[in-house]
Amino acid sequence: MNVKIVYCVPCGYLPFAENLKKTIEGHNKAAKVALEGGKSGILDVYVDSKLIFSKHKEGRFPESKEILEKVK
Repeated sequence: MNVKIVYCVPCGYLPFAENLKKTIEGHNKAAKVALEGGKSGILDVYVDSKLIFSKHKEGRFPESKEILEKVK
């Protein structure tokens, strides 16, 4: 399973993205989690190229629980 977290660099979302990465890796040892810098307030989470969470669409940051439910 490949997980990609795209985060806004200018917004300072890197610490949030790093924490989410550690949480996912601790939950699913087989998951390969990559971080990718972006801009414009982005914080998107993809699993095997499928968007599973978008901060823009949801209007909020994801909770770890909701991401972990999709990264099994």
